Amino acid sequence: MTASRLAHATAIAIAAVLLVCARPARAEDAATRAAKQHFAKAEKLFALGRFDTALVEYEAAFDAKPLPAFLFNIGQCHRNLHDYEAAVFSFRKYLRLLPDAENRDDVEELIRDLEARQAAERDRVVIAPPPPPPHKRKPLYKKWWLWTGAAAVAGGVTLVLVTRDRGVPTTDLGNVVFP
Repeated sequence: MTASRLAHATAIAIAAVLLVCARPARAEDAATRAAKQHFAKAEKLFALGRFDTALVEYEAAFDAKPLPAFLFNIGQCHRNLHDYEAAVFSFRKYLRLLPDAENRDDVEELIRDLEARQAAERDRVVIAPPPPPPHKRKPLYKKWWLWTGAAAVAGGVTLVLVTRDRGVPTTDLGNVVFP
């Protein structure tokens, strides 16, 4: 075989191997694209501590493409929002759909912790202060302003009575007193 034929045969063999091994390039399906977009938004919101809106985006990602990992993230949002019942539900569903999860022990520990928190909240007794007694109106005779007014009137009457003349006539010439 000549060198050019050998090079040509090698090129054909390599092309054949590449054709057999190569998978056809396919465009990402719409569900995967939507899930990735919602997931990216959710990750940013979660990092900012906006768990309520991150939860909405994680749920939208799960709706687009129901991957078990989204359930773990949904559970984390519920946990941070103190909705322990929903968090436990999401974590359990995650473990059911992904029984060989690498973080299974951690998730089971999270579930135990959340169930303990739920029990503590149920057992917590909130003692509210008693309501104030109903407001009763004071009778009129117990009003301070009534007695202050009465005292002022009585003082004024007393002052008038003490300072007025007692019926002794007066003249311009003066009073004559007879012995």
